[in-house]
Amino acid sequence: MNTTINVDGVYNAGKFHVHGPAAFGTGARVIGSESTRDPAPPAPATAGVITVLPVETAAVRETLGLAPDDDGFYTGEPLGTVVCVQAHEQGQGGAMNAARRLTERVTPNVLILCGIGGGIPTDLRLGDVVVATRVVGYDLGKETPDGRQLRGRAWESPAVIGRAVDRYFADRGVPAPFPGFAALPGIVGSGNTVIADEQAAIRTSLPEFNDKIIVFDMESDGLGQFCHDAGGLNWLTVRGISDHADRTKNDDSHEQAAAHAAAVLLDLLHCLPKESPHGVRR
Repeated sequence: MNTTINVDGVYNAGKFHVHGPAAFGTGARVIGSESTRDPAPPAPATAGVITVLPVETAAVRETLGLAPDDDGFYTGEPLGTVVCVQAHEQGQGGAMNAARRLTERVTPNVLILCGIGGGIPTDLRLGDVVVATRVVGYDLGKETPDGRQLRGRAWESPAVIGRAVDRYFADRGVPAPFPGFAALPGIVGSGNTVIADEQAAIRTSLPEFNDKIIVFDMESDGLGQFCHDAGGLNWLTVRGISDHADRTKNDDSHEQAAAHAAAVLLDLLHCLPKESPHGVRR
């Protein structure tokens, strides 16, 4: 007995199987089929490096031997895969956006800010380098009739990074000697305000908040917050001293300070963790 079946669409009598997106009929098509697939996970990397100024990017590229691609990243393998990206702007927002771009591109063992900063102590020479695993943000505060009260917030790298930096300086000495300069551990004070006056309230009050703060920058606070919010990503900051955050501040030592910071970064790589905070070995 024959049965007539009226079908508005596609009828499968069990004779064939369709796997994945498919279209039937004249002019039929599937739109957006790629969106149904899971995106490829980010590639692993030893380090993701963030720079801000072009002079910092140039120093990292040259020292670590990184090559550019069409997406604005620089990649090489000085000691494992290193991927660098330059932030689009100075300050915390720029650092956080650059960190986001890096972690969408790769899954680095550690995120590293590398570039220049303003040094506080008079014995910290132009061109010396500070390696920081702790940052005190100075943007938070309270305005009172007696002036502004600092309410700094602090970020600290995971213990694995602190131990790696401790091991580095135990091997190299404190300060670690380099040709023409030295590297030493310290704490960075960070906020969205450029400091160019030795009498500035932030410059005088922040060392009272923590006397181990020896360098200022504008990005480490943003990186610390990003890594904290992302579940405890590894991070550290490498800053070459380009000025003393006073009235003599200028750009004359930017190139030298950036080159020295990149040299210390390269020297540090062998001490960094061999796996990500989430247990993925590189």
